[in-house]
Amino acid sequence: MNCLSLLLLIGVLALAPEVRADTMYRTVDAQGQVTYSDRPLSSSSQRISVDVTGPNASEAARLRKEQAAESAADQQRIQQSQHDAEEAKKAAAHEAAQQQRCNAARGRYASYAAGGRLFRTDADGNRVYLSDEDIDEQRTLAKAAMDSSCGS
Repeated sequence: MNCLSLLLLIGVLALAPEVRADTMYRTVDAQGQVTYSDRPLSSSSQRISVDVTGPNASEAARLRKEQAAESAADQQRIQQSQHDAEEAKKAAAHEAAQQQRCNAARGRYASYAAGGRLFRTDADGNRVYLSDEDIDEQRTLAKAAMDSSCGS
């Protein structure tokens, strides 16, 4: 055998998956339950041969790549879930602020709609009573603000 043939044989053997046979024993007890073991459990144990294939480098690489892709997809799903949760939290805060503005606008409108003697406080802290026309104007403005804030 020449040197080239020897190198080719060594290369093929190195790339081929390792295959070996292991001996196992199969035992069936009185209740019909089957047990496998690496040594005979009774005289009725049957010897069986199991072919064991060594690791395949290309399959291991494929599995690593697949696991990395799954891990990246899981990480992306986690990030998307976190983003969705943040967006939901922002939407809830916005909705709460909108509800608060709506309630304030309804309160202002209710005070103008109730009528009576209404006043404002001037810069000096004195009460300035509103005329009926001012109250009507403020009631109209409060109604528009309420409709805008409450969406009705």
